[in-house]
This record gives sequence, structure tokens and C-alpha cells, in this order.
Amino acid sequence: MIIDWNIQTIKNEIDKIAFQESNHSMDGYNCWHAKKELYQILWYVEEKLKRTSEYSLEDEYIQNHRIDEMWSILKDDN
Repeated sequence: MIIDWNIQTIKNEIDKIAFQESNHSMDGYNCWHAKKELYQILWYVEEKLKRTSEYSLEDEYIQNHRIDEMWSILKDDN
């Protein structure tokens, strides 16, 4: 498989949209537009994931991510 994309570049582009959504110097119309784009990306990726195969290590990978998220939430509360 030839990988001709870069995860960090994709994340950076999403971060740009998220920054604009939370930019306090922008008006609500523009912030809402940015948030709608984040939703569109989310729904697009969810639709693509629905069409993918399942893999033996997938459940473990997702579970580990959820554990990491929970620890992050707990650390933020303290």
C-alpha cells in the first residue's frame, strides 16, 4: 500500500477550522460556519468507517483510546 497522505497535515487542517470556530474576534455566523465544517468532516469520516472491514486488533485499539480519554478527563478535573 502506498500512503500518499499525512495524518499530521490532516490534523493541522482540522485544527485550523477549530481555531476559527473558537476565534473570539469572529462573529457568530463565521464561527458557526466553521463548526458546521467540523460536523461535516466528522460525519464524512463516520460514513467511511461504516464501510470498512473489521480487524482483530481494532477493539483493543479503540478500548485503549477510550481509557486514555478517561484518564485525560480525570487529570483535567484535578
